Order: sequence, then C-alpha cells, then structure tokens
Amino acid sequence: MANKNVTREGKTHLKKSVCLMAIQLGALQSSTFNDASNNYLVGYLPPGAVVTDAKVVTKVISDAATVTLGTAEGGTEIMSAGTTAGVGINGTFTGEFDTDTGVPVHMTLGAAVTTGDVRVLISYEEYDLNTGDMTVIDNI
Repeated sequence: MANKNVTREGKTHLKKSVCLMAIQLGALQSSTFNDASNNYLVGYLPPGAVVTDAKVVTKVISDAATVTLGTAEGGTEIMSAGTTAGVGINGTFTGEFDTDTGVPVHMTLGAAVTTGDVRVLISYEEYDLNTGDMTVIDNI
C-alpha cells in the first residue's frame, strides 16, 4: 500500500502541552469570593480547544462547601458536585466539549469563602494556535 509522506508539510505537526486554568479559593481570597449570589465569572477558555477535565483539590477544608463550573451563570456544563468539605481531590467532570469560538467560565459556590486552601482546576487542550506556545516538530 502506498502513502504520501506529509510529515514535513508546513504546520501539519504541532505540539503543545495540556493547558490548565487554576482558581485559588481560601482565606487569602475571601475579599474576592464574598458576593451574596456566590456566582462568579472567573475567566474565559480560548477558542479552538477541548476541555478534558475539571476537579477540586482541597488542601484545607473551606466553608464554600460546594463548587460547580459552567459556561453560563449557575451552570454545570464543566463540573458538578465539587466539594471543599473534605481534604482530597473530587468533582464530577461533566464531559469533554469543544470551546468552538471560546467560552466564559462561571463558578458557583455554596457559600462565601472565608477559610480554607482550595484549587479548582480545568484542563484543556488547544488544537489551534491561540497563545503562541505551539512548537513545530520538524524532525519526525
């Protein structure tokens, strides 16, 4: 069987490590995460990316108790059932999706944050150049 070798054609092969959005919650962020609605726009995911995972990493228990992540206010399109009530890694990742033209990230907390040491993580892979970090692999 014949094939055409295109391994050295333009930008056919690009490499990029997984990207990560990390949101810190705890006593040091209590002045930021203190709104009565407990709904926060925390950032934007870039266009041309696939969201691959989301989780809550609790080092010190926080009074926020529950955490959800969505692409709309109060949504759970990214993660549902995250908790800061126990030390460890948890959260129910809703499932992989394409960010298409880019999406906002909204976080909803069960209560205002005054204590704890927590990271909320969203992993994604960019398949189009957005941040200028892609490297051409030219010696395959």
